[in-house]
Amino acid sequence: MRFSIVSFFLLLSSLLVHPVYALSDPLSVPNNKYGIHVAELTDLPDAAALVNSNNGDWGYVTLVIQDGDKNTGKWQEVFNSMRRLHLIPLIRLATHPEGNKWAIPQKEDAKRWVEFLNSLNWPTENRYIILFNEPNHSKEWGNTINPEEYADTALLYAKALKEKSQDFFLLPAGLDMSAISDGEALEGSQYLERMYKAQPELFSIIDGWTSHSYPNPGFSSSPYATGKGTIASFQWELNFLKNLGVSKTLPVFITETGWLWRAMGNNLTLAASGIWTDSRIAAITPFLLNYQGSPFDTFSWKKLGSRDFYPHYELYQNITKIKGYPNQRESYTLKNPLIPDELVTGSTYTLETEITNTGQGITDEKEGYDIRIEGLPYGFSFLSEPLPKLEPREKGTIQIHLKTSMQEGVFPIRIVIAHKGKQTLIEEKRLTLIPPPTLAIKTKVGWKKEGDVHQVQILVYNQKDELLHKFQDLTIKDGSVSVTGLYNTVPGETYRIVVTAPYYLPRQTKVVLENKKMEIPMKRLLPLDLNKDGTLNLLDLPALLFTRPNEVLSRFF
Repeated sequence: MRFSIVSFFLLLSSLLVHPVYALSDPLSVPNNKYGIHVAELTDLPDAAALVNSNNGDWGYVTLVIQDGDKNTGKWQEVFNSMRRLHLIPLIRLATHPEGNKWAIPQKEDAKRWVEFLNSLNWPTENRYIILFNEPNHSKEWGNTINPEEYADTALLYAKALKEKSQDFFLLPAGLDMSAISDGEALEGSQYLERMYKAQPELFSIIDGWTSHSYPNPGFSSSPYATGKGTIASFQWELNFLKNLGVSKTLPVFITETGWLWRAMGNNLTLAASGIWTDSRIAAITPFLLNYQGSPFDTFSWKKLGSRDFYPHYELYQNITKIKGYPNQRESYTLKNPLIPDELVTGSTYTLETEITNTGQGITDEKEGYDIRIEGLPYGFSFLSEPLPKLEPREKGTIQIHLKTSMQEGVFPIRIVIAHKGKQTLIEEKRLTLIPPPTLAIKTKVGWKKEGDVHQVQILVYNQKDELLHKFQDLTIKDGSVSVTGLYNTVPGETYRIVVTAPYYLPRQTKVVLENKKMEIPMKRLLPLDLNKDGTLNLLDLPALLFTRPNEVLSRFF
C-alpha cells in the first residue's frame, strides 16, 4: 500500500513539474490543407486567390524569415495582411548566406528569435515555426553535415519557444529524402537516425512533421509513385520514425513539393485525388508561387516577366477545398462597464461603451460575430446594434437597447461576444433591479413664507442632455413638490433637474440619483419672467407695463 501511494505522488509530481502545452490540433477543426510557398510578400493576394478558391478558406502559406530581417513593424503588417486574407503562416526560420552556404544557427540567437516571434500578434492561435531547412545538405548547415549539432540546436530553440508561449507549434526542418551520402549531403534515413540517437527528446517536443515530398527523380515523377523520394515520401518518413521509436502522433506539413513547371501537367489534380487525401496531412504548400530568376525559376508558377500564371495555377484553384476554421484567441476590453450595477424596473435603456479588440480575429458582424446577454430573466428584452468591424488593437463603440422587467431583485448576467459556437466573456455581474426613484424638491417661491404655485413643470435630463421626463401640471405647496416614477434612469448617474413655473425664472440643479426617495434643495424661484419666455430680458418690461401691480407683488410676497 505504501509503495502505491508513493508511486502515485511521484507520478503527480512529474506531471506538475513538466509543463503541459495545450496546443490546438489543426486536424481537430475544419482545416483547408491547401497552401503555397511564397518568396515575395507582395504575392500574398495572389496566394489567397489560389488557396482559398473553390469554397476554400484559411489556407496555408510558407514564408521564410532570415535572422537579419526581424523587423517587428514589417512582419506585424504582413501578419495583419494575412489575417485579412485568411491565410495561415508557416514560418521557416533561416540564418543568412555566407558565400555559397547558409550560416549555422547560433544557440545564443535563440533568445532574440523568441522575443521577436513572441512580440507579433499572429493570425491564428497556433504559431507555426519550422526550425531551419534541409540540414542534411552541407550548404544548408555551414558546409558541414552534423545531425547531432542540428538536433542539439533545434532542441534548444524548441525549448526556448515553448517556455515563452504555449502557442508555438514546432516543426523540424524538412529533409531532402532524395539526397545520397556523397560528402555534400547525407542520406535522409541516416540523418534522422543520428538525430534521434543524439536527442530523442526533440521528437517528443515537436508538434508536427515537416516533409519535402518532391516527385523525384528530377522533380518530374508520377503522382502515383509511393515510397521514399516521391510525393508520398511523408508516409515513408512517418513509418521510419515509428520504427525509430517515435510514438507521438504528428500531423504532416508538406511545406515543399511540386513538379517543374514544364512537367506539371495535370499532376496537381491527380495528387489531390490520390496521395494528398491522406488524413494525416495538415498542410500542403507546393514550391513556389513566384520566382523570377535562377535558381528556382523552373519551379515558379508565375511566368517570367509576366503577370500571368501557368495553367496549373488555375488547376490548383479548381481543386475542391473546404472552409478552414483555425482557432483564434478572442479577447476584448471595455473602457467602462456596458451595463450598470443597478437599473430601474420597467425601464428602457440605450447603453454603450468603448471596446478594444485585444485578440487575434477581426470582429465583423458579416463573419458571424454578435453580442449576447446570458441570464436575463423573464420580462427582459434585448437588442444589439451591429458590432463595429475591429481588427486587433482597434477600438470602437458597442451599443445595446435593453428593456427591464417589472420584477425587482438581483440577477447574475454574462455579456459575451459569440462567434461560430465560441463565446468570449466581456462582462459579468450581478444586476440589481430597483423601483423607480422619487424626488422631493424643496424650494422657496419669491419671498413668501407660504404660498402655492400651480402649472409647475419638472424636467429631467440625462448626461447627454436628452430629456427623459417631463412632469406637468404640478403644484408647489408649502415649498415642496414631489415626482415619482423616474423610470429609465440609472442610479449613481448624474441628472439635471429643471423646475419651471409661469412668471418665474427656471431653476436647475444637478444631482446623482440614488436608489431611494431623495430630497433636493433648489434655489428660490424669482417671479421675474413677466412675459413667460423662460428668461429675464428687456422684453419683460412691456409685459410689466400691462400687468397690474398687485399681481406682480403677489408673486413676490
